[in-house]
Amino acid sequence: MVSNTKARIISALVMAAIVVVAVIFGKWTTLAVILAAALLCIDELLVNFSQTRREEFNYKYVMGFFIILFVSVNVLGAKLSLGFFTVAAIFLNLFLIYYLFKIPSSGEFMKNSSRKNPAIITTFVMLPLLSIGIYFDSEYWREILGMLLIVTYSMDTGAWFVGKNFGKHKLWPAVSPKKTVEGLIGGMIIAAVLASLAWWQFFGDFRWYYSAIFAVCGAMSQVGDLVQSKMKREFAIKDSSNLIPGHGGVYDRIDSLIFLSPFFVIVVKYLGQHLL
Repeated sequence: MVSNTKARIISALVMAAIVVVAVIFGKWTTLAVILAAALLCIDELLVNFSQTRREEFNYKYVMGFFIILFVSVNVLGAKLSLGFFTVAAIFLNLFLIYYLFKIPSSGEFMKNSSRKNPAIITTFVMLPLLSIGIYFDSEYWREILGMLLIVTYSMDTGAWFVGKNFGKHKLWPAVSPKKTVEGLIGGMIIAAVLASLAWWQFFGDFRWYYSAIFAVCGAMSQVGDLVQSKMKREFAIKDSSNLIPGHGGVYDRIDSLIFLSPFFVIVVKYLGQHLL
């Protein structure tokens, strides 16, 4: 029987291979993979969080609406729309930060809102993944997307490794019992180092404060993971689904990336104005 750690590693390698192959094939293949991941996340949010059945009109409407919107924005090249969705996603994430730190789970705010209108919770995926299309307007889209992945998953893997081996102080037990302060700090350092090296390799540019910026980006990606953890506790579910062995659902795997993506647009604009 495959252990959970081995299952995580195998699943991670398979997912990484899918992304690498998609990027090699080009922009449209990569966008197709992003669309597929988005639809799986939306399905998990509707079915497992909002308890919407797949045969219901609301389910079909939300899925169809997102497909039309995603194709319209990315295929038709509505650059103004990409900017709008990026700004909208940033404001949405600011609200989610408020939800994380200020709205008590006992009130079941998110649960009650999504049960009344299932489409509400899907915007947490829709807006950021619509905004990600702005990267593809750049000739450096592969490098920018690579940076986003490096920051997110070096933070995630670093926090997991350091926390598992050296973690002693719980970060926020009420929201995510397994996360530790040591894991957070270790993940930020690893994200800062690897992302700084990648930026220098990709763009031939590095200044000392870039590492601090990438460390903050790593921490921001963890905020996205904490938001999802709080939501899961409020909805009383362990994983968004059981689709990916060792990881749970697609949303479990890319929640940090989804949350960081619109903020990362600002970072890229600041560090390399010619890139976007």
